[in-house]
Amino acid sequence: MLSSLFCRRFFTSLGLLLGAALPLHARLGETEAQSQVRYGAPTPELVGAGDKPLVEGAKEVAYNFQGWRVRAAFINGTTVRIEYAHLPENNAPKPVAEDEIRAVLEGEKGTFSWKEEKPKTGNKGLDALKTMFDGRKWERSDHAQASLKANLLLTLEVHEVEAYEKKLAKQPKTGTPASPGVPKF
Repeated sequence: MLSSLFCRRFFTSLGLLLGAALPLHARLGETEAQSQVRYGAPTPELVGAGDKPLVEGAKEVAYNFQGWRVRAAFINGTTVRIEYAHLPENNAPKPVAEDEIRAVLEGEKGTFSWKEEKPKTGNKGLDALKTMFDGRKWERSDHAQASLKANLLLTLEVHEVEAYEKKLAKQPKTGTPASPGVPKF
């Protein structure tokens, strides 16, 4: 009896210790509570009136994290799309540096790996032009996607995000009054 109690306690303690020692899963898929532990309290004023929603109909929050604006869209309580951008300095946007891209992708990889997608036109000039217009893109081994637009905005999303968007678009809008349109003078 004593040995079975000891074994249960030992394996329970070992499981808790190993669970605490394992790295956190990627930020995609985290809950809002996990995001707040990582990035701090949400900063609603970082989402401007002109900002397009990350995912129409999803809950969206923004964080001010070490000079970055981190916007996250949550569906069913987990992050499905997340956007990283530097906060402007002197009213000017700041490009995302190569080492910062690597750091974000490393932090977002979890147990998976990222591979950059290269244009396949066979013409270096056309490839450079395509990258300039389309931005850079990566795919994670679980098919999550990352893209860098204009060297300013790094966006990551789960593979299923488009299916979520379609499903949310079919749901009736609630609690949002219709836009009044142009006032009648």
